[in-house]
Amino acid sequence: MALEKLSLVDRAAQQLRQMIVGATLSPGLRLTEQDLSDEMQVARGTIRAALAALAAENLVIRRPYVGWAVQAVDGEVLRESYQVRGALEELSVRLLATDLDRDKRADLVASYDRLVLAECTGEAEDRLRADLGFHAGIVRASGNKLLLRQYESISAQTEWLYRWSEKNWPRRINLVDWHKPIFEAILAQDAEAAAAAVRIHTQRSLHDDMQDLHTNPSTQINR
Repeated sequence: MALEKLSLVDRAAQQLRQMIVGATLSPGLRLTEQDLSDEMQVARGTIRAALAALAAENLVIRRPYVGWAVQAVDGEVLRESYQVRGALEELSVRLLATDLDRDKRADLVASYDRLVLAECTGEAEDRLRADLGFHAGIVRASGNKLLLRQYESISAQTEWLYRWSEKNWPRRINLVDWHKPIFEAILAQDAEAAAAAVRIHTQRSLHDDMQDLHTNPSTQINR
């Protein structure tokens, strides 16, 4: 697991991010700088800086007198994540629906077709990539670079929460049914309908995650 001595903080952060998003490091798990330093063969200062970077992405937290830990999944984390992501996606669909040219339309159709295929195959990784790709593709197509940067800043947490949900409640939703209203509203170039569809999609997703979390509270922390 040794890292090349080039941009060590970025490399350490990237590796830790992959371990958290991929659930190798479970939600709520305590992290010690010394153990990570020994395992990754870098200085504790490098690990500390990498963890600070991941804290800014809401993937880890630093507890007073306790130390670092992987962020736990709880109601507050879910609510805040969906609120921010939903607001960014609402703006994205409004922008895209009012400026949908032929190339953007073709990209959107291709992205939706991947959702249809992923729902048919049922493979977990295909579902994840198609779902996240559909939403990210809309943000990219909005043409707003600042909006895209803000969206990318929460992309790791978004994937982390998606994997957490899919692991605990696999294939809970039908990808086609859930995304079709957004897709059709954008194709119709109806900005208001597209924004409303995203709002409903976000609210339903949050509701289901919160409901499942309360039904099975053991999924919140796995120490």
